[in-house]
Amino acid sequence: MYDHLAADLGKVEYRKAYYLPKAVREFRKAIKFPVWKWYEYKVPSTNNKYVIFYYAENADFVEKPTTGYFVDVFFDKQRYVAIRQIHAYTSHFLHRYNERFIKDDSLSTNDIACCYLSRNDIAMPIEINESINKNIEEYGEGAKLGFRVRDGICFTRTGLQGDKAKDRIDAMVIVYRTFMSEYKMSDSQRLAIDKEHWEKWTQSYMDFIKESNNGVLSLRLDP
Repeated sequence: MYDHLAADLGKVEYRKAYYLPKAVREFRKAIKFPVWKWYEYKVPSTNNKYVIFYYAENADFVEKPTTGYFVDVFFDKQRYVAIRQIHAYTSHFLHRYNERFIKDDSLSTNDIACCYLSRNDIAMPIEINESINKNIEEYGEGAKLGFRVRDGICFTRTGLQGDKAKDRIDAMVIVYRTFMSEYKMSDSQRLAIDKEHWEKWTQSYMDFIKESNNGVLSLRLDP
């Protein structure tokens, strides 16, 4: 899957630039915000169907909206929304995001996906423990990775894609299963999330300092 999606990248990026002026013209007419626009694009060589989206949170972003894309993937007749890094979003996840955050029954699945991906482009990985979900052990090791995003908490299931016979791992697949707004969680759950967030941030910072001191990182300043 990863190789197929990677092969599409150039064509999708071209289409993203092609549709941008159209989206901007639409946004200039908007009278209330946020506003978004999406276009479907099918890559002829692979038949993969993408949704290319544009999002302006307020009038300041009309000329330079947030842009992105996702591709529809089907497994056993179940629809997933996936981005190139193979983060897959189930229909249930998108339904819960709308139900628990956007709260607009008139939106299509593509509308919901565009809104989520535009608003939550930064995610902090956290360990889902019993303090966050008391039933976590029932779901196994693959369910212990979650993400804290701008709008709430994402609960996921992870797996590896590759050739087991050759002991080769090509990519990690992260399936987003459901979404919770932190405002709907208990005080003890929010405290546990804050603790995990802080520990992961501290570890990331320490790893950065260590790699910088060891000369592993290479920084480039563009003019």
